[in-house]
Amino acid sequence: MSSLTKRTTLVLTLFLTAFIIQAQPQKVVLDEVVAVVGDQIVLKSDIESQMSGFNFPTDRAKWEGQCEILKSSIYQRLLLNQSYIDSLKVGPDEINSEINRRMEYFISQIGSPEALEKYYEKSIAEIKDEMRDPIKEMILIRRMKDEVIGNYSISPAEVKKFFNNIPKDSLPYFNTQVEVAQLLMFAKPTEEEHAKAKAKVQEYRDRIINGTKFETMAILYSEDDGTAVKGGDLGMRSKFEYVPEFSAAAMKLKKDSISGIVKTKYGYHLLKMVDRKGEKIHVKHILIKPKVTVDAKLDVQKKLNEIAAQIGKDTFTFASAAFKYSEDEQTKNNGGLLVDANNGSSKIPIDQIDASLFFVIDTMEVGNMAGPLVTTYPDGRIAYRLILFKSKTAPHLANLKDDYPEIKELADNNKKQEILMVWIEKKMKETYITIHEPYNGCEPLKDYVDKSEKD
Repeated sequence: MSSLTKRTTLVLTLFLTAFIIQAQPQKVVLDEVVAVVGDQIVLKSDIESQMSGFNFPTDRAKWEGQCEILKSSIYQRLLLNQSYIDSLKVGPDEINSEINRRMEYFISQIGSPEALEKYYEKSIAEIKDEMRDPIKEMILIRRMKDEVIGNYSISPAEVKKFFNNIPKDSLPYFNTQVEVAQLLMFAKPTEEEHAKAKAKVQEYRDRIINGTKFETMAILYSEDDGTAVKGGDLGMRSKFEYVPEFSAAAMKLKKDSISGIVKTKYGYHLLKMVDRKGEKIHVKHILIKPKVTVDAKLDVQKKLNEIAAQIGKDTFTFASAAFKYSEDEQTKNNGGLLVDANNGSSKIPIDQIDASLFFVIDTMEVGNMAGPLVTTYPDGRIAYRLILFKSKTAPHLANLKDDYPEIKELADNNKKQEILMVWIEKKMKETYITIHEPYNGCEPLKDYVDKSEKD
């Protein structure tokens, strides 16, 4: 990363990093107040948790790192304090959604929910409860920052001016970039397979009603590999963790009662209520997925081969075919082009391309098609896709012609940082701030320490 990129994103990165870390479950909590910002406080734990991710070569470097982190934390508290003054709100659904997203990430990193519980010596529910307040604060800070920046949109002229002001020795260097388009179609279960799955669930329900243990049926027949071995047990979770159809069915159940057949995007379920505490539910389930037959897979491949042949004959372009036939809603309207999630550019660094796709285009010439290629989604759906290798850009120093989206992102972040820092400087002078020893000796905060002591 260039020095320019580091400078333009430093403040925004500090804001994000600080609250991402604070919103993670922590094993050790140090409750010593080190600073007061309006009605908000900064704890020593805020500093310590962020320091744990860095290695400092000297005590001086460590101290300077602590001061920078404290400065960032004070900026965050300034935004949080203002969010309460302005009566900004965060709904429970938004908080729960963010908690669930982060929990999925933590579990993926540590291996399993059980491993996470063992590491923190707490239940998943307890870990989530501890995350709730930090997550709420993080969202409020993000919302307040958006309020400060407003509906700012950078113009092409501003992007050009920003680029022209970059010192030549600070220009970003871009690795090989590629443009890849796809036309994707799903292999879907037939109505007959849906009927078979539904009939199985009904059969299992009848057997349970007639005396067979729910847990035994789940172990023997459920197609949810993560819970089948546990008798279908999903544990105590917020209802917001489930898709609406599942939650709605569960919330209607009394303790130990069995649901009817519940259809979701994952398949057909049978639920057993274990316990309920407010909006938290403890259920067991049996899942049966409608099968995608070999014939269904072959039909999709045949359709894609026919489309590929028509593209090859110039009957229509790949882009128009993607618009007409692709079932990927995220790409069909832009010619099938995959985009970089970071900046929306169709030119994606080759090292960010999915591995399975990388090995395909690695042997292709620009302008050629490949496929149908099979891909399996995390939820189990099977799809096939045609791939068009549209372009390849060699490693190079940034230029406006080839790298406009990336440069626009840098310019946009730089301008947003400027707007945010103007607001922060003004609010710092207007807000009561106290910094406790030894942090009142931090050089970046000296002006505000002096102000607070004089006031």
